[in-house]
Amino acid sequence: MVPIFKYLKNILSSKKTNNSWEEEYLAKSVDLYDLERRQRELDNKFSYRRKF
Repeated sequence: MVPIFKYLKNILSSKKTNNSWEEEYLAKSVDLYDLERRQRELDNKFSYRRKF
């Protein structure tokens, strides 16, 4: 049972590190308009990968 928890913990911790660069990028915004532009940029950048 313990290996399952370790596996899940590794998955969750890797997910945090993958999002940290996005959070840092968004945190560098200078105002609300810049933040919204950066959010749209990230959404557009990754939307092409999600083919439905």
